[in-house]
Amino acid sequence: MWRKLNNVKYAIFDDTLIIEKNEEGKETFYAQPFGYNKERLTELVETLKTRNQNYTDREYLFGDVDEEFLNDLKKYTDYKIEAIEDVDDFEYVYSINDLIELRGKKYHGKKNHFNSFNKSYSYEIKTLDNEKVIKDCLTLLHKWHDEVAVTVDKEMLMEIDAIKDLCGELHYFDLKSIAIYVDGNLAGFAVGEKVNDKMAVIHVERGEIAYKGIYSFLNRIFLMESFSDIELVNRQEDTGNEGLRKAKQSYHPVKMVKKYLVKVI
Repeated sequence: MWRKLNNVKYAIFDDTLIIEKNEEGKETFYAQPFGYNKERLTELVETLKTRNQNYTDREYLFGDVDEEFLNDLKKYTDYKIEAIEDVDDFEYVYSINDLIELRGKKYHGKKNHFNSFNKSYSYEIKTLDNEKVIKDCLTLLHKWHDEVAVTVDKEMLMEIDAIKDLCGELHYFDLKSIAIYVDGNLAGFAVGEKVNDKMAVIHVERGEIAYKGIYSFLNRIFLMESFSDIELVNRQEDTGNEGLRKAKQSYHPVKMVKKYLVKVI
């Protein structure tokens, strides 16, 4: 989705997927490798360090690194490892059962918002499986950006192209989707996928706030319809956006997936 924003490149080395990306404020780095051999980690790191000698915009060797890979670097190599918590990139993980049941005082407000939408509107649930629905989603996105463009960051401004690409390839990636219509008008939509037997991830979620309670309704219904058999859902990072951070915290994550920027010396 974000290949244009981050100038994403990839290579296969020693049966390991290497992704190179650039993020504003972090320069260019390699994301956590996929399928790496722990016993040959030194060889992989040395190859990347050698490649980086030709560049000057590489303060960190790795980014988007979780604690497991960080520990492997420390255990299986002899390099000096300097890791910095990338707080804005921490991922929010929630109990799907909690977000479906909305039990207890801490979810009282969310449940009220859900009930408000459910009682106030005549709605229809669809999926993003045809050009008309996808066009409506992109129209809603453009409207949202026109209203809040002055307050969003570069990533948010590029998401229309990213989501347009994604919507055109839902079948290829086996993604789940939902679109909520009220009286024939799109009120909100979301796209996500099942990562494994325990985890789902939400890639996109957008609602028209003129419909009171749309986000609470969208969140709960999507999980009920597509991911009720899974334990956890990853709703990704807040990118340092205070409004987004407050919204994600209000759903009470059960854990945060820490991410690190790593220097290897």
